[in-house]
Amino acid sequence: MREALRDVDFFWVEKYRPRSFEQILGQHIVKIQLQRIVATKNVPNLLFFGPPGTGKSSAAEIVARKLFGDAWEGNFAEINAADIFQQGRKYLEASRSLARFYDERKGVLDNFKLIMNRLAGIAPLAAPYRLLFINEADALTLDAQQALRRIIERYNRTCKFILTTTRPAQIIVPIRSRCLPLHFTQLPAEATLDFLRQTAAAEGHVLSDGVGHSIAQLSQGNLRTALTLLQLVADHKFSANPLDVSELAARAQPDGVSELLELALHNDTAQARHVLDRLLLETGLSGAEIIAQMRIQAKNSSLTEKSLAQLLVLLGYADYALLDALNERIHLEALIYNIASTLAPD
Repeated sequence: MREALRDVDFFWVEKYRPRSFEQILGQHIVKIQLQRIVATKNVPNLLFFGPPGTGKSSAAEIVARKLFGDAWEGNFAEINAADIFQQGRKYLEASRSLARFYDERKGVLDNFKLIMNRLAGIAPLAAPYRLLFINEADALTLDAQQALRRIIERYNRTCKFILTTTRPAQIIVPIRSRCLPLHFTQLPAEATLDFLRQTAAAEGHVLSDGVGHSIAQLSQGNLRTALTLLQLVADHKFSANPLDVSELAARAQPDGVSELLELALHNDTAQARHVLDRLLLETGLSGAEIIAQMRIQAKNSSLTEKSLAQLLVLLGYADYALLDALNERIHLEALIYNIASTLAPD
């Protein structure tokens, strides 16, 4: 179990974030491959793919820690592609790490190229190469991915790239062919439950089986979600019962998801589009996260069984469509109108 020395961290998702390969839950094959790579120091470009909350971002940071030791932060840079291409100029201007590279005269794509060239071109510190970590790489546009391919080729000797995605099919073949793909599998509910019990015990609590099973089921293998729900239950002095956990899960979602669903159900599509903008651009949720949270909200709603079934079918179709989507917003807007046309009162 993670040592309890990071008590200064308020959020458990950070307090119990893995700092070594051994602390990553599951992912046995991935950990063996990464340990071999680190041991040989012969690092290829890497593509981590799999469901959210399975350890992809943590693994990228651990690789840097193991390779560079105390100098890891100087040889490791991270950007989030979704933040750049969904929030655009607003994010680039506000970002403390990227604002120094930002050129207000250029568009988002040109700024992305500029940032990537600058970051990849920084000389490594007491190491043969540095690592550039691109999180949520599937948010990169086709033009951005083509530019990234050329940057990967240009700086191959002094910069290694780690990309993460939940949708590997969205990454163009020329990039995939230049990366070693590593699949992070979804965690089984029992593994999540064991982790929750250990975390609760480390915090001085006893987690009941009913509440633990409810959290594990609602989180669907996403440890970030599971830890957030566990901390909410802890804030309620572990007095919640299994039925309360679903309500807590709904409250844990960012503001706007329930509002988006209610607006669609009442055929207020114009306002729903504004809320969708806020969720994508300001809150920074992905399309898959919005749909997953709408599903939780739907199951806690007062819809009739027939209407709930229709809504879940629409959410399922939209979730499937996002697997091959080049523009998530198009499919999310279609979902809003499908909900309105199918379920809104006449």
